[in-house]
Amino acid sequence: MGAVRLGMVEIISKKKHGEALTREEIRFFVEGYTSGRIPDYQAAALLMAICFQGMSEEETAELTQAMMES
Repeated sequence: MGAVRLGMVEIISKKKHGEALTREEIRFFVEGYTSGRIPDYQAAALLMAICFQGMSEEETAELTQAMMES
């Protein structure tokens, strides 16, 4: 995906520290999880970070859109 090399550890850490996720990061997660490339434990870690830190309206809209398209 793009020129940026994405990884779940970096995405989880970013959200854990309260940073907003980009469209690319959210789509990487949804596509990776639905295809089976991202294991349950990493999805659970990201969702826990989201639970603690929350998501902006933009992140929520992008996550919803990515899930609808998955």
